[in-house]
Amino acid sequence: MNYYIYGYTDKGPYRLKNEDAMLVNRVTVTKGGYGSVCIAPFLAAVCDGVGGEKAGELASQICCSALASLDYDSGTDLDHEIMSIHNKIIRTGVSGDETINMQTTLCMLAVDEDGTANCCNVGDSRMYRYVDGSIRQLSTDQTYSRFLYEKGAIASQRELDPELRKAIVSSIGSVVQDPDVEHLRFMSYFGEQEDDTVLICSDGLSDFITKDELEIAMKITSMTFAEKLEALCQLAIRNGSTDNVSIVGIKPWTTPDQYRALTGLDFTPKRDDSQVKAQQECLAYEQRFQSAKLEEEAENSLASLFADLEKFKSL
Repeated sequence: MNYYIYGYTDKGPYRLKNEDAMLVNRVTVTKGGYGSVCIAPFLAAVCDGVGGEKAGELASQICCSALASLDYDSGTDLDHEIMSIHNKIIRTGVSGDETINMQTTLCMLAVDEDGTANCCNVGDSRMYRYVDGSIRQLSTDQTYSRFLYEKGAIASQRELDPELRKAIVSSIGSVVQDPDVEHLRFMSYFGEQEDDTVLICSDGLSDFITKDELEIAMKITSMTFAEKLEALCQLAIRNGSTDNVSIVGIKPWTTPDQYRALTGLDFTPKRDDSQVKAQQECLAYEQRFQSAKLEEEAENSLASLFADLEKFKSL
């Protein structure tokens, strides 16, 4: 099984910077669109820097970059890896006043070497699965309103003030608590149905696009996959989104005709294989370099922090 992954992000008309980051076949994307062909195993994700906290854009990029350097397969302990990223963001955050307590959401599709697909989620970014002409949300919004609703404390999520309603109760990088990683294994084989598609969205898109609009976009045959996803981002902005908008789409395919329908291009295996291999080799080197750099900065920050604490104790 082959997979086509396309991600598109826009900072929107109201935000000064983009705090969203996307993982597309080992590439961290923070501006515009990027598409790639891959085979399993792979990871694809959307990370959304938590609003109201500092340096959300750095937290989301660190998360995606760390995942990009991960050699994922069925033996990978994703909870352990996510906790490692969580701790890395915390350590990096103590390096300065502008980064303390920086946080990010994570919504990720993990497909192993056997084609088994899993949803991993922390926060309120969303994953949808489109099959047989209908769409269903797979992830659960880890928000304050949903937490109170499930506890029976409120009868409707609309009872809360909008800001409280959207406040997330789990994130990666929080100094207050560890992330609550939600896992959902796909009940049916990803790609079994011809229209089988996964969409991962930041809340700047999912809060302003209805399920009906998502379904209509997926049914359009006159547009490429990338054009559909970019149109959904622009529709969210037109519908009043005041946040960054991001979407990653993953579509299995097996024939050249299916690839042509997805991309509008003819499939040339030799060219695509060489490009993917070269990209992955360059990115693997870059990710190792950036990861080592971040680790060094974090260790230096911790050493400095501990030294300051010792000085304080001696006073």
